[in-house]
Amino acid sequence: MSTDQKIAVITGANRGLGRASALHLAASGVDVVITYRNNRAEAEDVVAAVEGLGRSAAALRLDTGAVSSFADFAGQLAGELTSRWDRTGRPSTTFSTTPATT
Repeated sequence: MSTDQKIAVITGANRGLGRASALHLAASGVDVVITYRNNRAEAEDVVAAVEGLGRSAAALRLDTGAVSSFADFAGQLAGELTSRWDRTGRPSTTFSTTPATT
């Protein structure tokens, strides 16, 4: 696959605005990685709808309220980018879970 293909990561895309955004982007020719917190079945329905539009999609679990899980998510995302889109995803080896201060 060409590295020119756009891929969007959309959090909370198993329903509502996130789902609508994923479907809109897919209809515009963008592949998507969607996240869900609890309802895998809803997320898989969105993946199927995106694929029905001729685009590639993946669903990954992510709880944005659990910052300690972000590094694991980054690794899963890198794996999807590599296996599904032949992209090299390199998560940061120094991922910080400390909020930034201004």
